[in-house]
Amino acid sequence: MTNAMRRSRSPWRRMLAVLVLAFAVPTCLAQTLVRAQDLRADGELAAGRGAPLIVLVSLEGCPHCEVVRRSHLLPLGRGEDRGSSPVIRQIELRGNAALVDFNGERKTHAAFARERGAAIAPVVMFLGSKGQTLAPPLIGAMIPDFYGAYFDAALVEARARIAGNRQGTGASP
Repeated sequence: MTNAMRRSRSPWRRMLAVLVLAFAVPTCLAQTLVRAQDLRADGELAAGRGAPLIVLVSLEGCPHCEVVRRSHLLPLGRGEDRGSSPVIRQIELRGNAALVDFNGERKTHAAFARERGAAIAPVVMFLGSKGQTLAPPLIGAMIPDFYGAYFDAALVEARARIAGNRQGTGASP
């Protein structure tokens, strides 16, 4: 292969590398949520914002969890008004990572998920500052075409409960 041939192919390789990086890097970065470590502190942060604490119970390799994470949870964290955006954390359904719960007790992610009745993934919980349920959790992937509507309705209900509107399920924020 001549030097001229190598040079003529080189720009294509560079362009391909740029395209791969342009699509791969944001995708990898965009698919992460903060792993829960201290739910009591997270609840206080959410209360300070006047927003719910949203907890995703996830399972590694779960494609439905990834859709919920990417399509519904991550966009909330990118909102223009982060001062009132929900605090979003992730719990691993079978995880052994340490966690401080709302009572200050230490346990694993798996133990917290089990206590909350999460047996499958994904589960999205809408919680108040003390861990109380503000809206019914979204369990499983449901019907994909309607999941966004269910998610939005639960978020509206959770925010209304925090604002003092008691039209929801009767739990107090």
